[in-house]
Amino acid sequence: MKVSTGNPDAMPPGLRGLSYGVFCWLNRHITVLRGIGAVLRLWPSLGGRFGLAARASAVKGVLTRPRSFSNRAHAPNLVAGDYLIAMDPGPVYDADRALLKTRLAALNVQAGADQEAQGRLVELRQLGEKPFDLIDDYLMWIAFHAIQPVFGTAASEVAAGAGGDVNDRGLQRQYLLEIRYVAGQLLSGSLATLGIARRAEVCGDSLRARIKGVSGNIRKAWSVSSPSEFIERNAVGLAWISHPVTVQSGALVVQELLSRPKVYRTLRAMAAQTGDRVWEDERFRDGVRDHVLELMRFRPIFPLLARDVPRDTEFETGGRRNAQCPGGGKVALLSIAALFDPRVVSDSGRFCPHRNWGHEEGLRWLMFGYGHRQCPAKNHAVDILTSALIGLLTMPELRLARDDGRAITYDGPLMSRMRVRFAEQA
Repeated sequence: MKVSTGNPDAMPPGLRGLSYGVFCWLNRHITVLRGIGAVLRLWPSLGGRFGLAARASAVKGVLTRPRSFSNRAHAPNLVAGDYLIAMDPGPVYDADRALLKTRLAALNVQAGADQEAQGRLVELRQLGEKPFDLIDDYLMWIAFHAIQPVFGTAASEVAAGAGGDVNDRGLQRQYLLEIRYVAGQLLSGSLATLGIARRAEVCGDSLRARIKGVSGNIRKAWSVSSPSEFIERNAVGLAWISHPVTVQSGALVVQELLSRPKVYRTLRAMAAQTGDRVWEDERFRDGVRDHVLELMRFRPIFPLLARDVPRDTEFETGGRRNAQCPGGGKVALLSIAALFDPRVVSDSGRFCPHRNWGHEEGLRWLMFGYGHRQCPAKNHAVDILTSALIGLLTMPELRLARDDGRAITYDGPLMSRMRVRFAEQA
């Protein structure tokens, strides 16, 4: 068996554009990817021949062997510089992760997300039945205000830039667009067209310059004496990796929920029964959180994951034969297939927020990675999405605004706009 080692940079522009289009289409039509994954689960040797892991056991096996299957596969797409997501195990990774853990521990994400969601809903309620953009007018700001305190007293300076007015909403919006395009390059991967890649590089340069201009403020806020390179690398990473990915996940969660009207109506009825305690009721919040995770299982932001193969090795496909992986190649993990593997997920095709995952609880969070390299901010992200969804459940029924052209607009694999409206006033 041999792993495919295709090089997008060597493709003619037309073929590269076609490949990118197919990639984006598959990300938008997740059921097709699920179907492909189901076929590869049945015949794992077929997937192994092309370096595709589909069974849950195979995906978990690759993700728990970081020295044989390297995260450096992400490095070419990190246009703003190195960050944890593309580091191999070692002292630099350990130091950066320790700083990240300290910064995340200082956050009260739920309180920040709840407060911003409630404030945004006051403004949106005034629109009546007029359409609005769920991403730009709601989700983007909830994630921003919940995560931005990771920079401590330097939070405002990071968003406004050196010498900028910290109260200027326009500067904040520009910052959020910069990190959105930087994150978009991570999602697009090396298949992105040259125009998309160039835009991401410009935004990456702008983000690095922004952080460099306020690095002294960040150093003081973090109370660390590390070299500037350490400060700036981690500040850049904290700026872009969490916020846009959380926002995009929120849009996907709402999209999936609206496609399940019975589930949506049930949640709204539960919110109505909870009444004024909807933000404080832990039982209700836990139920919404379970729904968020299940909605993310059906529509994960990273349905495909790549890993580099630094040296000759093999991975267990889950079938009778292992897949040979020559050094210098890559493997692709169909995480969407693993999340629906009936061998480990009972009744996997059924929407079941309260499923008992038992000893496979880690697989439930596969959209955030697996094992030691799992996203350290996964709970924060789900807390933000839970707060955002609770807010929407307290409002009149949400619908896609289809009468104003396309309700959902894409920018590559990213959902750039989601036009919605409340059906009637409460």
